[in-house]
Amino acid sequence: MYGYWGKILRVNLTKKSISAEYREESFWKKYLGGEGVSAKILYDEVPENADPLGPENKIIFAVGPTQGGSNILGNGRFSISAKSPLTNIFGSSMAGGYIAEELKKTGFDVVVIEGKSSKPVYLFIKEEKAEIINADKLWNKKDTFETEDAIKEEIGDSKVKVAAIGLAGENLVRYACVICNYGHGIAGRTGMGAVMGSKNLKAIAFRGDKKVKIADQNKLKALKKELRKIISEADFTKANRQQGQAMAVAPREEIGLLPIKNFMEDKWVNGAAKISAGEGYPFNDILKPRPSACSNCIMGCHRRVKIEDKKYGMDGYGPEYETLAMLGSNCLIDDLIALNKLNDMCNRYGIDTIDFGATCAMVMEAYEKGKINKSDLGNIELTWGNADGVINLLDKIVKREGKTIKILGEGLKISGEKLGCPEAALHVNGAAVVAHDPRAFLSMAVSQSISMKGGSHTHGFSEAIELGVTFPEAGKELSKKLDPHSDEKKGLAAAKYQDLMAVYNSIVICFFYQFSNVTFTHLKDLLNAITGWEISNEELLKTGERIICVENMFNIKHGLEPMKDYWLPKRFFTPHKDGGAAGVEMPLRKMIDEYFAVKDWPNGIPSNKKLKELSLDYESQ
Repeated sequence: MYGYWGKILRVNLTKKSISAEYREESFWKKYLGGEGVSAKILYDEVPENADPLGPENKIIFAVGPTQGGSNILGNGRFSISAKSPLTNIFGSSMAGGYIAEELKKTGFDVVVIEGKSSKPVYLFIKEEKAEIINADKLWNKKDTFETEDAIKEEIGDSKVKVAAIGLAGENLVRYACVICNYGHGIAGRTGMGAVMGSKNLKAIAFRGDKKVKIADQNKLKALKKELRKIISEADFTKANRQQGQAMAVAPREEIGLLPIKNFMEDKWVNGAAKISAGEGYPFNDILKPRPSACSNCIMGCHRRVKIEDKKYGMDGYGPEYETLAMLGSNCLIDDLIALNKLNDMCNRYGIDTIDFGATCAMVMEAYEKGKINKSDLGNIELTWGNADGVINLLDKIVKREGKTIKILGEGLKISGEKLGCPEAALHVNGAAVVAHDPRAFLSMAVSQSISMKGGSHTHGFSEAIELGVTFPEAGKELSKKLDPHSDEKKGLAAAKYQDLMAVYNSIVICFFYQFSNVTFTHLKDLLNAITGWEISNEELLKTGERIICVENMFNIKHGLEPMKDYWLPKRFFTPHKDGGAAGVEMPLRKMIDEYFAVKDWPNGIPSNKKLKELSLDYESQ
């Protein structure tokens, strides 16, 4: 077998047992790796009534065939998956940094962790072996950065790569995340940090130097040379390295994509200008960030920042678009230094900035309307734009201080209902609607409403075709740019770009590279060179479709009702009155029906014909 070890490491924290199992090549060819393999294992092994924060849930770290030997640009990503405590359906998050390569080099493709330790522990995986180590000295004592330092010191190896949780995960905040390499990589969405916390698992440390075999080194070398030239010359690559994703704030405000005041406002021109990067904008001048790349990447869109300031001082990674939008424009905070500090605090506490930002905006709206008062919030006056109030609220949420604030740690869906402000809790199946207003790009209305993991932009970035990044391998209809404000072909686009993203998230490669002119055909050619397969574009896209189908089946197994639950909050059906998306109507039912028709999911449920076509017919029995 090429590109894979074929090995899954299994750790049961209850029994303190560690074992390895081998899967044949046909398994990897069917699910690829990363998110795909994780979805299959979760579907097979997590009981339908399993508590996401109980020992029956499993958390899975996984990579694909592109790690551990190929050195392909953009392969510095991996997936973490589990039944989500935030959504109660399929949960998954992608992270960058340096974990992916190190995980693969330990001799495993996948790590499956189940059960619950009786006391805090961390897991150390090295050279086809694993060890469960006591973490009493870390639990409730070390933030995510300090945890990495302590583990490296205890193990005696500065090259160990660590994925850790902070106080948010330990205290089971349902949108807690996993922080890798001091915040360089963040598995932010769907509460994977809370799942680790529920298992008393503080961190996983990886160390390895093994390399998988490549089927055709000469072919791979030629492809890498060709792609390096293409990627290096792409405008997106250059801009991403020079400016990072903060460059998207002002342009997205202009086109109506930026969330403003909990998605209630149309424009925020001056505010967006204060927190954006690029010519004429202050981000780089104020924060003086240094580009920092993940493994095997030439973009370096992550930004190292050091601020010498008594109040907002920090040394870590600066905020990117989603954070600047969800904590910035969404909360009307235009103080860049304060937002930078907030981002650093979230990284150290291990909390998702997207769901935390959406929670803050919900509370600000409820506070403004008199549904929540100052005493409910521990004497915090949480008015719009109050950065210091948000900093104080963050500290209280991760510590679960006070009755109301403890509820806020339960996520948007639960807190909106319990606090009497469900209309302000903007989520899809419990996960926050992300910083891409679906009224600006109608394909994203479908992609977010039928994301298998709740509100998300990385589970099917169909916005790409409305920006001009086409997908001709999926058919003529997707070979040209689509009008973002028209409902034409938006169900089709959402369906196919979701399948595309499933391939990216399973082989695993950073999806930013599609904006640097890496095509689906390139992905297929790279995969074949590594594995020795002769898979076609059509077969590879079908594999992505299979993965999405399994995730939908997982959701249905765990109680999701497709016709009701794959939907958007009411607020998005009111058109903007001004700005770049003014007057755009939301014909969501029509677009979702088209999506279901493309998928052959009558009423959202895969047909027997489709299951057979995807070789999943046995799954429904």
